[in-house]
Amino acid sequence: MSEVKEEIIIEYHVDGEVFETQDKAIDYCYEQEIIYYYKATEYLLENDSSLRDSLDLAHDMGFSLENLNSEVLATLLYQRDLLESIEEVIKENK
Repeated sequence: MSEVKEEIIIEYHVDGEVFETQDKAIDYCYEQEIIYYYKATEYLLENDSSLRDSLDLAHDMGFSLENLNSEVLATLLYQRDLLESIEEVIKENK
């Protein structure tokens, strides 16, 4: 009688992408940007219309007011949202 070995595979899913390690998923999140002022403004309007969250993020990361614009704020918020959405998926491979 042969013994069937089960191998557990862990994947990390974010934004429709699949990664082998959590570090790769995190790197992916930090590589994402929202460019063009229109898209940035639209993202902020839908996800942080008061700008409270994005300004808090910018402050926590040491940004100064003269270095901020809608693209920076939207990108910081988008990256945080992606990081929070990383899902660990455990699969059994027989």
